Amino acid sequence: MSSIEKDYIEVKIDVARVNRIFKELNLSTDESRKALRRGLAASARVIQRQAKSNLNTVQNRASGTTLAATNLKRWVRYVVYKRTLGFRVHIQESRGSSKKENPSFLLKFFEEGTDERFNKRIKKERMFSRRLRKERYTGKISASHFFSTASKSKIGEAQSTLQKHIEKHIQKIASKR
Repeated sequence: MSSIEKDYIEVKIDVARVNRIFKELNLSTDESRKALRRGLAASARVIQRQAKSNLNTVQNRASGTTLAATNLKRWVRYVVYKRTLGFRVHIQESRGSSKKENPSFLLKFFEEGTDERFNKRIKKERMFSRRLRKERYTGKISASHFFSTASKSKIGEAQSTLQKHIEKHIQKIASKR
């Protein structure tokens, strides 16, 4: 049972059953929150794995080969919220670091595509810089929608396995005590 809005999906689980398990196993509040967060993380990883595998199939139009995405895969991430008990799978935005260290901004281009792009001419004062002296065509990136197709295809699996993941992590934490 879920309702899909723009970027928000609400999942309902059997709360009475989960609370009964907490009482039976006599888990503390911190242990129960940890079990819930780990169960949510396990469901988020389902979508994350699919997005990473879809990223492997993105075609490099210039050479006709698949994209070398090993460095880009690590920027498809998930976050489990601590207070509201939810998760978000997203493409990490680059903040403050150089483009060589954090090329995550490229993932948005592969997801949504780009228009026709051109290098612009430079002024004569910059003639000896590394920029081009005349305008030239630099290409177009066609949208592959690797992330949106992964989220649409795996959201049902993440919802259906959420209850199972939560119960598994409750049992795991209870067995360690």
